Amino acid sequence: MSSFRKFTQWFQPEPENVVLNWIRGANVVFGPVTRRYLDSFERHSEGAKRITDRQLVKALNELGFFPTKSQVYCMLHTAADCCPRETTDRITFGEFCIFASELEQQYVKPSVLPRFTSPSHSRYRPIPPSPSKKHRSSVIANFNVFLGGSCNPTTWRRDVAIPLLKQYSLTFYNPQVESWSPDLIEIEDQAKRLADLLLFVIDNSTRSIASMVEASFLAGAQRPLILVLRGLPSVVENENISKKELADMGTAHAFLCDLVERQCLPIFDDLDAALHCTAKVLNQGVPISDLGLSDGAQPVKYPDVRIGLRLINLKETFRTYDPQKTGFIALTDALLAMRSLTQRDLSFPAYDQIMRSCSKSGDKPEFDYNEFCCLVTEYLFYQPARTGLSKIFQSTYRFFRQFGRSDLDDEEEVEIQRDVFLGGSCRDSHWREEIVIPILRKNGLTYFDPVVPNWNLRYLPLEAQAKDNCNYLLYVINNLSRSAASMVEVAHYIGQDRNVVLCIQDLTDGVVVDGEELTPRAVKDYNRGRQYLADVASRERVPIFEDVTEATHALVERIKRDQEKVMRENPSPSHHACHIPATPQNPGDPRSPMSSCLGL
Repeated sequence: MSSFRKFTQWFQPEPENVVLNWIRGANVVFGPVTRRYLDSFERHSEGAKRITDRQLVKALNELGFFPTKSQVYCMLHTAADCCPRETTDRITFGEFCIFASELEQQYVKPSVLPRFTSPSHSRYRPIPPSPSKKHRSSVIANFNVFLGGSCNPTTWRRDVAIPLLKQYSLTFYNPQVESWSPDLIEIEDQAKRLADLLLFVIDNSTRSIASMVEASFLAGAQRPLILVLRGLPSVVENENISKKELADMGTAHAFLCDLVERQCLPIFDDLDAALHCTAKVLNQGVPISDLGLSDGAQPVKYPDVRIGLRLINLKETFRTYDPQKTGFIALTDALLAMRSLTQRDLSFPAYDQIMRSCSKSGDKPEFDYNEFCCLVTEYLFYQPARTGLSKIFQSTYRFFRQFGRSDLDDEEEVEIQRDVFLGGSCRDSHWREEIVIPILRKNGLTYFDPVVPNWNLRYLPLEAQAKDNCNYLLYVINNLSRSAASMVEVAHYIGQDRNVVLCIQDLTDGVVVDGEELTPRAVKDYNRGRQYLADVASRERVPIFEDVTEATHALVERIKRDQEKVMRENPSPSHHACHIPATPQNPGDPRSPMSSCLGL
């Protein structure tokens, strides 16, 4: 060992004796970080080698990380893609280490901010009442809580919410009536504007399409919202929900969860806990986003952090150093792989200990994939003591590193601005390729088409980024699909005051969706959601059309007017080159920079 290496190691903190763990066969702890992670993992895994999705959330919470449901979904399915398994609801400790390290490093970055603090599209705008609403203002008094969400035949308001609110000395407005009609929308809207807090319960005894649309809009408008999701319905008014419709509703619930959690708002599944938190927010002035586990809430922090790319890159590197597919790589190869992944060339105590021990015993140390994940995790966080000499070394290294690239940590993607996001109905409809895309191309406009084969919830963060990078959102809610998720989605972006153009077509009696004829009850429920969406759009001055072609031409004209206005106000040459070639961007297209995030 050189005198320089001895000198630098003398200043390093005393590492955990990893050789003892290695000899005992527990070769997953290589320092304080993996020790801390393992303690949490073992407390929640109940002695198993894999941790379930619920246990995963609890273990991460214990470490101080609070992921969204879509982030957890990405963890589970990315792990399953990297190492196929029988079920996708469990991960190993090594995979846990990678995901935890991904969150921990992102949490400390000052540039990673919750979406609701970002000065971008999302902002709360008080909605001025119409003259008719001003006329009714003396009829509805101010109150604390608006009881929104599922109505008939649910009894959660009468049986649970109202008695508890009275105990907390909180006033409330109950919009539930025996027979709902569209003219009640205006009255309910006024009541929502007057409320200090909006409590929305999506019950599992109704479809609650309109209620989900409402809740999504209010979250987008950054209204104080506490949302309770009580699961998916299996029977609605004595009608069994088919598997295909249940899948559609599950997607709508997932979109609603993701959109609300992106505002750093917790989502509840227990009404009593939600009511307790309602009282704490109103009586103690606690922000909804600050509610914690002790309150019965599931907090959400940094919902924009992208999860999964690190594990994908690590697995690909492991395969590179295991060309024979033995499932193991040598320790020397592991060090090379770590340096390649992280672009860090440091003396690593765990590596040195194992090498010294093996040189004495004659063993040839190997790492399997799980152990390699743990070793990389510890290497990522290892920081030598900052002596004067090491400071010079690290400063020099950082200088040269800026000309290199970390395969593991460089998760920055090229953000390509597009003109139009093509949102809305997907299945069994071809309005994008047959109508909209030809018109946009003819006018030299760019677009993002989110339709991919075998769509799943891992595309949620990708689509969210795509929408952020599009200047206009065109949503078509057609008469060939239920479109529950699309209605929930566009309502949120209307609440954020995005540039939206909307095409809404009502379902007709006897319509067939996915080979199933919708019942009159189902048609009524999905059309009620369309009515609520149309009302929200109308109040927000969002243009609404029934014909896709007409909506597209109107959008093109609006874009041209806006571009001409920008050019008049900013006549510099830099504003004239505002477009890139009018080609689609699709997350399933291997040419798309976004496809790499899913390993496509």
